[in-house]
Amino acid sequence: MAPSWLAQAKSEIEAQFLAGHEALARIRIISVFQSDAIRASELIRPLAESYPAAYQAIFRGEAITCSTTETTFDSWATPTAIIMDFFSIVQLQQTRAISGTAIPIFAFVSCASAALIRLYGPESSGGLGDFGAKTDAEACRRGKSAAEIGDQILRKSDGSIIRIAGLPPMYDYEFFPQQLPWNIPMAPIVRSGHAMFMQCDGIFINTCEAYDKESLHALDRWISGILGKPLYPLGPLLPPLDGHNPLPILPSEVEIHTFLDNALSQYGEDSTLFISFGTLFWPIVQHHLDELVDVLTEKKFPFIFCHASPSATVSPGLRDKVAASNIGMLTPWCPQQFILSHPAIGWFLSHCGHNSIFEALSNGTPLICWPFDADQPAATAHLTHNLDVAFHLVEVRTGKGLQPLFSGQVPKGTREAVREELERTIDACRSEIGEKKREKAYRLKTEFSTAWEIGGSAKTGINTFLERFVSG
Repeated sequence: MAPSWLAQAKSEIEAQFLAGHEALARIRIISVFQSDAIRASELIRPLAESYPAAYQAIFRGEAITCSTTETTFDSWATPTAIIMDFFSIVQLQQTRAISGTAIPIFAFVSCASAALIRLYGPESSGGLGDFGAKTDAEACRRGKSAAEIGDQILRKSDGSIIRIAGLPPMYDYEFFPQQLPWNIPMAPIVRSGHAMFMQCDGIFINTCEAYDKESLHALDRWISGILGKPLYPLGPLLPPLDGHNPLPILPSEVEIHTFLDNALSQYGEDSTLFISFGTLFWPIVQHHLDELVDVLTEKKFPFIFCHASPSATVSPGLRDKVAASNIGMLTPWCPQQFILSHPAIGWFLSHCGHNSIFEALSNGTPLICWPFDADQPAATAHLTHNLDVAFHLVEVRTGKGLQPLFSGQVPKGTREAVREELERTIDACRSEIGEKKREKAYRLKTEFSTAWEIGGSAKTGINTFLERFVSG
C-alpha cells in the first residue's frame, strides 16, 4: 500500500464491518516504504525495490513492520494464494524468484470484459494479440528500439473494423477518441499487462453477467478454455453506502452535502448533473467546457463539476461562469459514491472509466459519455448501443476521434456543433427518452444488488476460488 493512501484504505476497510469484528484483526494493511508521493509514477520504483524483502518476511513467517505507522505485526502462516494488481508483473516475478510456483498468483483487473479482450485477446477475437512481440518485430525491422516506436504501434489505425463479442462493430480509430493532455508512454503498460496475463495463475475481474454477459463469456472461453486459467468475475466491487462504520464527513465535503441538499429542495429528485473525468483525464479544448457550463446554466440544470485530474486546467473564465450560474459548483475532489447515491443526482457526465460506471449503475444513475482512451470507448459503445443507459457526446471528440464512426455518426468538431449536441443531450435527459434510460439503469441497479447475495454470481465466484485454492 502506498503510504499516502494507507489511512484512507484502513478507514474504508473498517467501514465494512461492525466495530470489533474478528475479521478486522485478520486484515493487515501496511506500507513497506516511506514516501509522501501521491502519483503512481513516483511510487512504482520504491515499491519494486522494497517488495522483495517484505514478501520474503511474509513467506518465511516472520514479523513485519509497517514503514509508515511503525506497527509490527506478528508472523503469519505462509500464503496459500496471492492476489496482485494486473500491472504488477515486476512483483509477480519477484514473488516467483522467492517462492517458485508453489503458491498460485492471481491478477486483479477492474475493467469490462470487452476492453480486456481488446487489449490482450487474440486478434481473431478483436484483440491486439501479443502486442510486445509485434512491437519487438517491428522495432527490429525498422532498426529502432521498442521504446521508440511502442506507442506508434499501439495507436496505429487504418480504419480496420474491430469486432468483439458483446460490442457493436467499431473502426480501430474509434478506440482513440481524444488527444490526451499528456505524453505518457502507454506501450510499456500494455506490455506488462500482457505479461501478467500469460504468467499469472488466474484472473479476478470486477464485472458480472448482468453488465456484460456476452463479452464475459467470450473472455472466459479464451482464459479458461484456451489459456487454461480460472476466471473469477467478482463485480460489482463497491463499498456499502450504509457501512457499519460510515466514513466521517470531511470539512471539504460539507459544501458538497449542502449543495446537493439544496438542489434536492429547490429542483427535486434526479435534477442535478454530476461531472467528472476521473483522476487522470481532462479535455484539451477549453471552449468545450465553456459551452458545457453555458448550456447547463441556460437550461437551469444544476451541476457539480469535479476537476481531480492533475492535468485539469480550470480557467478563471470558467470559474467565473460557474460562480455566476448560481446553480453550479466546482470542486477539486469529491466523495463520488456518495454524490451518485444522493437523490438530487439524476445524471453522470463521465469519461466512463469502469469503476465510475459501476458506481453510477449501482445507484441507478444513467450516464452521458465523454470517453478519452483505454477501456472507455468500448464501455461507451456498450452503454449506449447495448444497455441503452447513456448518451454519447460525439462532437467533443478531437484528433483521430473526428473521423466517421461505424454507427454512421460523423462529428463536425466545431464549437457550434458541440453546443448543439449539448443542448440536444440536456433536453433529452429531461425527456421520455431520458426517463427510459433511467428505468434501464435502475433495473441494472437491482440486478447488481443480488451479485453478492447467497447464490449470486460474485458470491458463487469467490466461494469457488476459496474452495479450490484456500479451504482445500
